[in-house]
Amino acid sequence: MSQTEVGKTVISSEGRVVSLTHESLNATNAITECMEILAELGQEAAAGCSEPSLLVDMSEIERITSEGLNELIGLNSEARARGISVQLLDVCPSVRDVFKLTRLERMFEFGSVATTS
Repeated sequence: MSQTEVGKTVISSEGRVVSLTHESLNATNAITECMEILAELGQEAAAGCSEPSLLVDMSEIERITSEGLNELIGLNSEARARGISVQLLDVCPSVRDVFKLTRLERMFEFGSVATTS
């Protein structure tokens, strides 16, 4: 598992893990860094190495802005276009409520870091 704090990446048997903070999620370059990881995973998939997966650790995010939601939507759309699954890990209840209210929870898979270790 590879874990990136958008800066920090960890690799596991489950996929590549990217750790986001409130600041990094709402920064314009955070998703750009994730796109580089998607490119790598896409190359691995094309080589037939495995079914690629990007795990986004959101345990440090207690609130999310519309910009943050848009960043995640863009990341998810790009990942799906490349055949890569995205799973949001350890989303706190208040952020999960935002996904429910905006009906975006249907677009994402949710999980826990504990189940991916």
